[in-house]
Amino acid sequence: MASDRRVCTVHHMSHAAIVLVSVLLLCSAHPSAGARRLMELYKPPPSEQLTYHNGTVLRGDIPVSVVWYGRFTPAQKAVVSDFLLSLTVASPAPTPSVSQWWNTINQLYLSKAAAQGKNGGGGGKITTQVRLAGQLTDDQCSLGKSLKLSQLPALAARAKPKKGGIALVLTAQDVSVEGFCMSRCGTHASNAKARTAYVWVGTSATQCPGQCAWPFHQPVYGPQTPALVPPSGDVGMDGMVMNIASMVAGVVTNPFGDGFYQGPKEAPLEAATACPGVYGSGAYPGYAGNLAVDPATGASYNANGAHGRKYLLPALFDPATSKMAAKAVMLALLVLVSTAQVSMGARRRMELYKPDPADMLSYHSGAVLQGNIPVSIYWYGKFTPAQKSILFDFLLSLSVAPYAAAPSVAQWWSSIDELYLSKAVQTNSNGQSKKTQVLVASQVSDINCSMGKSLTLAQVAALAAQAKPKKGGIALVFTAQDVTVEGFGMSRCGLHGSDAKSGTAYIWVGNPATQCPGECAWPFHQPMYGPQGAPLVAPNGDIGADGMVMNLASMLAGTVTNPFGDGYYQGSRDAPLEAATACPGVFGSGAYPGFAGELKVDQATGASYNANGANGRKYLLPALYNPSTGTCNTLV
Repeated sequence: MASDRRVCTVHHMSHAAIVLVSVLLLCSAHPSAGARRLMELYKPPPSEQLTYHNGTVLRGDIPVSVVWYGRFTPAQKAVVSDFLLSLTVASPAPTPSVSQWWNTINQLYLSKAAAQGKNGGGGGKITTQVRLAGQLTDDQCSLGKSLKLSQLPALAARAKPKKGGIALVLTAQDVSVEGFCMSRCGTHASNAKARTAYVWVGTSATQCPGQCAWPFHQPVYGPQTPALVPPSGDVGMDGMVMNIASMVAGVVTNPFGDGFYQGPKEAPLEAATACPGVYGSGAYPGYAGNLAVDPATGASYNANGAHGRKYLLPALFDPATSKMAAKAVMLALLVLVSTAQVSMGARRRMELYKPDPADMLSYHSGAVLQGNIPVSIYWYGKFTPAQKSILFDFLLSLSVAPYAAAPSVAQWWSSIDELYLSKAVQTNSNGQSKKTQVLVASQVSDINCSMGKSLTLAQVAALAAQAKPKKGGIALVFTAQDVTVEGFGMSRCGLHGSDAKSGTAYIWVGNPATQCPGECAWPFHQPMYGPQGAPLVAPNGDIGADGMVMNLASMLAGTVTNPFGDGYYQGSRDAPLEAATACPGVFGSGAYPGFAGELKVDQATGASYNANGANGRKYLLPALYNPSTGTCNTLV
């Protein structure tokens, strides 16, 4: 079977830097912040890899009992029932099929657990398939229309799942469930005593299609590209199938919390959730990947199912190679080249969807900021001298003639020059590019918060104007930890804008220490959702200020490469992904959701970082997207 696998890891920014660091580790300690400190490369413990934990998986014939909670139309029920019927290894559906996706779970996970002598039968080959055992309807919502997670086991128990089976609880679009849309689109759990498991998935059509039915609805945040057409014509139900598939993949490979998973047992990443947002080859944030499109309906999908159905199923993580298995997409390509496809009673020729160039991170022929960039700082609220020093030293570090040891802030900044700015200059003028560095031009302090402690975005722009940035320069507005800003922590940790008339740009970054450290200071604080690994030690001992540096670096990278909205970006101009935001959560090589990557650790302080700065500082800086190679470049 042909397959296409998408690598989860990222490329290094500089192999020479890694070699140099290795030499330094072997031969000497490194002077930093007034003390000689031995550095080492951080390696994640095995518990943070997606591995097998020697427990039970579900194999063989798996009886599934469905609880329909709330009102579903017959057509909606058929979408899910046909998907469950498709979960066999001998499905008559043409390739690429749901059964092939299901068989991949068997090959990557279930058979390997059996080969290790677990779950009975030793290494014997057992065919695993889902058998629809029964259905129960509660269209009157006997427990009400606002459910707690603690009520889900009771609903699951009503289905009377058999030993080794799964109860599938599906809630209608007018039923709210604790955490639905905020932190989950579905969940799975188990009854260890009865040896049964259950899955809950909600219908997101009216409550949160942007979170739980993407890419069939525009996302709440990020690039606002057109939504794809759902293959069954129902955004809520097609989104529900995607989430059922993800949860079923998790429940059969990790039913009782001791199977295949990554991270802490209480908040694991599993077979499908370890590849968020990936449905086809070439996927990136905001783009689901190369998918098959039916010209007759315009629907996007990657798998054929029972009764002529088409579905969109998530990629599966391969624990043996740490890659994403996307077999269905490659199989689709073979079908497209060779044949027309019979589907829904009519012959329909399929074609492979290719993203519009506007959806790629590319240069849009506009201005970038280059050369000496004057920066004017506006301190809004109370900052301690130590906090100001952390941010000020970072700005001083953005120099092409650094005095810091490699890997350094200056090297990170120079990469922006090489990957973006110099190429833009060559495109526009064929002239010789200039080295780009930041020069602090002025500072203003407003410790009394003249506009109050609750700011709108319009007020942020007004504060930037008060900093009086020079033409071609940037105003930096920093707000203290007790100042709220519209959208802070909910949809943004910072932002950048511009005044095209004056030729100036501005950046706002807030101190997240007390308001939203889980959103805007991770990995120095536990995240709000996802794997709850131990937070890293902040290199400058201040979670808020160190978080501000990470966000400031991200905004600076976006501002200089896309200051006026016509430079380098991906997706919609109104909600673009840029040089750093295109690599969310990536700080070192080997990063994955919940793990920032392999970072350097200072043994004297325990602090994690990836860049040395001015005055002995250490910082953690985001990866930069390489538009030429489509990879995220990191310093370490």
